[in-house]
Order: sequence, then structure tokens, then C-alpha cells
Amino acid sequence: MIVLRSAPKRMLNRKDWVDNKTKGEATVYLYDEISWWGIEAQPFVEELNALDVDTIHLRIDSPGGDVFAARAIHTAIKQHKAKVIAHIDGLAASAASFISMAADEIEIVEGGFLMIHKAVSFFDILGYYNDDNLSELVETITKERGILNKVDESIATDFVKRTGIDKKEVLAMMKDETWLTSDESLKMGFVDRIYEGEKAQNRHDLSIYSKVPESLRESEEALTKRDIERALRDVGLSQAQAKAILAEGWKEEQRDVEPPEPQTAPEPEQRDVEPPAQNDRAAALLAKAEIYLVKSNTNYKGAENENNFTV
Repeated sequence: MIVLRSAPKRMLNRKDWVDNKTKGEATVYLYDEISWWGIEAQPFVEELNALDVDTIHLRIDSPGGDVFAARAIHTAIKQHKAKVIAHIDGLAASAASFISMAADEIEIVEGGFLMIHKAVSFFDILGYYNDDNLSELVETITKERGILNKVDESIATDFVKRTGIDKKEVLAMMKDETWLTSDESLKMGFVDRIYEGEKAQNRHDLSIYSKVPESLRESEEALTKRDIERALRDVGLSQAQAKAILAEGWKEEQRDVEPPEPQTAPEPEQRDVEPPAQNDRAAALLAKAEIYLVKSNTNYKGAENENNFTV
């Protein structure tokens, strides 16, 4: 879980959070990181509180995120008048694991995972320090450590209430970054039952964790066309444009082809003629994507986390 403060604000249009609002039931999706670049607490809680239904199905596939945003979501779920059934469709890691504890019932897909660990903070402390600076730094770190201890105690209490496991044992599991299979989650009381079905196919960046199971590492490294389509849409292309580029440029036999050479300069009399902007953009994106695909065939893991947040 990230202990993150003063993060940049970016409200996302996530109308797809709530689906199937019929017959007194609603399905709510927690299928992303819990953060300002994924699922934000305020819009999520507002939509949740607006549901006037008898049963809410909370579908979870999340690597975790901001611990304070997760606490707000946990509280809203706990206080909702509806019966909440949490379905762990693939992964409930870090902050997402204790969000699931707020539900009245919890089930996990066969082959799914639940992970608990201690909260952490990110410190950017590179630089030069004199004696006074070091004293201030030590004081800041000491205060932050106290906050982290309180956060861990609070989260451990949620797990104890659900499982009945001794708190010292829960804290030890959190310290060890414990990944529980569906069978282990059921045996230890973190979930009420296991259900059969296909796991959610979302991909998450789990490189910030130290004990990720091998099966999850393999799925994390597998680059799919869906991932590349999502990347193209993130930079501004429409769904139709992204699909068209995929269909035209990323056939199986083209994966080992080197990126196209840059176009030669036009003839002098053509220098005042501007080529269509979209074609240039598509060509550039196609080149980058082909590089991505070539690298993926050599177990390329992708770029490091640019946000530099530690979960």
C-alpha cells in the first residue's frame, strides 16, 4: 500500500465502474490501481453511495494503491445499506486486500491470489545535508514511521476481525509480504468460498513487490495486442484507429521485422507540402509498437515505473 500525500489531482471519467444495475442488484468493478491515475476514492465512493439496491457485487482485480484512498473506499462499503459480496476475480493485493474485508461475503476465483503486506512510504532523500538538515530528516522519518505503525495496526485489525487469526501472526504475515493462493485464503479465513471460472485478464505492474509468485510474473511479462491497443488509446487515438493500426501493422509474421527506416527528405519542390498529421503520428506509433513487440519476444519486461512510488 502506498502512503501518498499531496498527489496531483486528475479526475477520470470512470462511468464503467457500475454495471448491471437491475433487479435490486448492481455490479461495481475495482479493476485498477487505487490512486489518482487509476481508481480515485471520491468518485468511486460517490457512485457507490448513489446505488439504491439490495445487493452489490464488488468485483476486484487490483494490485493495490494509496492506503488512505483505500480506507475511504473500505469505509463506504462497510457503511452501505446493501449486502456487499466481494468477488476476487484475479488479484486482491495490498490495499485491495483489506478493501475486500469490508464486504459481507468474500469469494475468490480458483487460481486467484490475495496478498497482504506492511504499508510503506516513498522518501526522496538524495542530496547534501548539514547537521541541521540531518536532524530534520531524522525527525521526519521518525514521524513517518509512527504513521506507518498506526496504519499497519489498523489494517491488521481488519484482517483479525475477518479471520480470527492472532494479531501478532497477521502482522508477521504482513511483514513477510504474504501471497495467499485461493486455497490458502479459504483455509485461513480470508475468504468464505472459492468459485470456478476464468480469472480476470487485466495486467498489473507488480515489479514493486519482492515475492510475486512465478505464475503472476509470467502473465505480467506477456505483452498482448490488447495492451498495445490500450497504449495507443492512451496517447489519443480512437478505438477504431488503434484497431486499424493493429490489424494492418502487427501481424504475427511482422513481429521480427526491424522498425521502418525514416522517410527520406522530399524533393525541394515538395518541401512546402505538409503530409497528413495523422499518418505521421500513426507511423511513429507503429514503429514504437513494433520495437515493443520485438523486445517482448526477448522477455522484455517494459519500462520501469516512472512514478517512482513504492507500494
